[in-house]
Amino acid sequence: MGKGNKENVKKPVWKRWWFWAGVIILVIIIANSGKGNDSKSSGNNGGSTVQNQPANTEYKVGDTIQLKNHSILVNSVNKNYKSGNQFDKPQDSNNSFVVVDVTVTNTGNDDLSVNDFGFKLEDETGTQRNTTFGGLADGKLQSVTLSKGGKTSGKIVFEAKTGSATLKLHYQGGIFGGEEVIVNL
Repeated sequence: MGKGNKENVKKPVWKRWWFWAGVIILVIIIANSGKGNDSKSSGNNGGSTVQNQPANTEYKVGDTIQLKNHSILVNSVNKNYKSGNQFDKPQDSNNSFVVVDVTVTNTGNDDLSVNDFGFKLEDETGTQRNTTFGGLADGKLQSVTLSKGGKTSGKIVFEAKTGSATLKLHYQGGIFGGEEVIVNL
């Protein structure tokens, strides 16, 4: 008989397609599970509290932006920061330091890791830059873990083209991405 009594039996095509259709539906459900109702309410201090807005919505300095498990607030911006250290200069002579003061609050039930890695600065050329080393020793946003209700504030240092007319702070929270928010500085 040769190779034994087993026949080479293939599953019908429709059974394979049902499996993959189920996987795709599951991925879509998981991707959309974090989206809530959109609402915007006014806050105190001249800023506003913005909750559960769609991705890529733009905000302004002073807005408290409520995300899934935390909120961020851009307190202030110094677009032409001068370091007190004579050796601390931007890498490119056409750039200057931009210092953004932010507050992050854990509004979720689990611990929240906070650092400056989710932040980028964009200028009018469309160039997005990561945070820079140096430029600020005191008051820098520290890498910390916040318990439920915990809050931390600090400064994030970037380089941008000197005299940039347009600066946008991009923030994408979470290790696997998450909603991107943009704050017009």
